[in-house]
Amino acid sequence: ASWTALDALCRIIPKDDYDGYVGPVSRAVVHATESLPAGQATLPGFNLPKGVGPLLPIYSQGLLAGSPDTKERAVRGMARLVRFTDPAALRLFATGITGPLIRIVGDRHPPNVKAAILSTLGLLLAQVPQLMRPFLPQLQRTFVRGLSELDDAVRRRAAMALSALIPLQTRLDPLVSELAAGIKSAEEQGMKNAMMKAVVAVVQAPNAKSLSPASIQAIEALTKSNADSVDSRWQLLRSQAFGALCGVVPQDAALQLIGSNAVIDAGDSVPAQAAKLHCLAAVIAESPALFAGSSELQSRIASSVDTALAPDVASVQRALASLPAARVAKNTLLNLDIAPAGSAIIAPLIEALVRVVDPPTMGAFDSDTQQQALAGLKSVAKHRFAIAEPQRDAIVAAAMAHVRDRNITVKLAAERCALYALRLANVPAEGFAGDSRGLDAYVQNMGGPASDKGKQVVDYHRRVLNKLADTTRELDYASDDEDDPHRERAGANSDDEA
Repeated sequence: ASWTALDALCRIIPKDDYDGYVGPVSRAVVHATESLPAGQATLPGFNLPKGVGPLLPIYSQGLLAGSPDTKERAVRGMARLVRFTDPAALRLFATGITGPLIRIVGDRHPPNVKAAILSTLGLLLAQVPQLMRPFLPQLQRTFVRGLSELDDAVRRRAAMALSALIPLQTRLDPLVSELAAGIKSAEEQGMKNAMMKAVVAVVQAPNAKSLSPASIQAIEALTKSNADSVDSRWQLLRSQAFGALCGVVPQDAALQLIGSNAVIDAGDSVPAQAAKLHCLAAVIAESPALFAGSSELQSRIASSVDTALAPDVASVQRALASLPAARVAKNTLLNLDIAPAGSAIIAPLIEALVRVVDPPTMGAFDSDTQQQALAGLKSVAKHRFAIAEPQRDAIVAAAMAHVRDRNITVKLAAERCALYALRLANVPAEGFAGDSRGLDAYVQNMGGPASDKGKQVVDYHRRVLNKLADTTRELDYASDDEDDPHRERAGANSDDEA
C-alpha cells in the first residue's frame, strides 16, 4: 500500500518539476534507510518488483537538468538506492541508473559531482557486476580518464571504481598498456599515484595470470621507475605492485625479481635500501610462500634488515631505510611460513629490533623507527611469545628504557611492549589470561627487586603496568591489534571514503 501511494504521488508531479523534489526525496530516503533495524541491509519497499521505480525518474531528471548541488544530491540519492536494494530487485533498473550517469560524467561538473558519479558507478559494479558487463568498455574509458583529473578526490574515486571493474574484464593487456603510457606522460604526481593504484588492482585481480609477457614486462618496469622518489604514496603503491607481481609470475622469475629488487646489496645507497625494503615488505605481505623453506632468501631478509638497522651508519636519510626495515622484521617474525619456530632467522631479527631501542645504540635512530620497533616487539610477544621468550629480558630492558620517553608515541609503545613481553596482559586469542610469572622471572634475572632494573620494573608495574593489564580483562576492551599480521595487506590497500 505504501509503495502504491508513493507511485501514485510521483505520477502526478510534472516531469519538469522533478528536479525540485530531489532534496525532499533524498531526505526521506536517508531517514528511512537510517531507521532500519540492526542487521537489516536493505529497505523492504525497494525490494518489491518495481521498488525504486517511482523515485528513479526524479533522480534522473535532477541529474540531467538540475543545478550542481541538485546533481550531487541526485547522484548520492541513486547511490543510496543501489546500496539499500537487493541486487535481484535492481535488475530492471541497472540500465536506467547507469545510462544517465555515463551520459553526463564526461561533461564539465564541479569535482564533488564528478566524484559522486564515479563512486556510484563503482558501487553498481560491486553490487550488480553481471548486469554491468554491457557497459564495461564505456566504464573503463570513463574511469581511466578520471585518473587524469586535477582533483584528488575524483582521481581516488576513479581508481576505486576501476579496481571494481578490473576483475570483470576478460582482457587486461590493453588496460595495462594505457596505464603504463599514462604514468610515463603524467606530469602531476597525484595522477601517477592514481594510475599506479589501478596497476596494483590489475596484478591483484583473480584474472592477473592471463597477462601477456609484454604486460608483465611493462608492470615490472613501472615497479622500478622513480624508485628513489620521496613521495610515500608512490613508494607504497610501487612496492604493492611489485609484491603482487611476484605472486603472478612463475616462481623462478619471482625469485629472480626478489634477488634483484627486494634485498639489499653491499654499496646500496640509503634511498636504494629504502626502495628495496618497501618491495620486500610487499612481497612478504602478498606472497609469503615464496620465502617458505628457502634458507637463502630468509638469510637475505635478515642481512637486509641488519644492514638498514646498523647503528654505525650515520646519515640524515637513514630513517628512509630504517623505518621499512623495522616493518619488514616485524612482518617476517609474525609470519609462520617464513619464520616457523626454531628458524635461524628469528634471533637476528629480534636482535635488530632491540638494537633500535637499546640505550647504547638507540641514538642512531629517529623516534618513528623506535616506535615501529617497539610495536613490532610487542606484536611478536603478544602473538608469538614462544619465539620471543629466549630474548624476553633484552626486550623488556629496552622497552623500560623508553617508558619515560618525551615522545608520547614512543612512550606508549614501550608500555605496551613491556606489558606483553612480561606476559601481564590478557590475550584471549592465544588462550592466555596474563599473570605475574614473567615479571617475577625478569626481576630475578636482573638481580632481584633491590637491583636498579628490578626496582624500576616493580615500581612501574605497581603504578602503570598493573592497571594496563587490568584493562585488557574488561569486557569492553578494544584490542590494540593495529599491527596484527592479518591486517597488514588490508591496511595497505585501503582508501578513505569521502
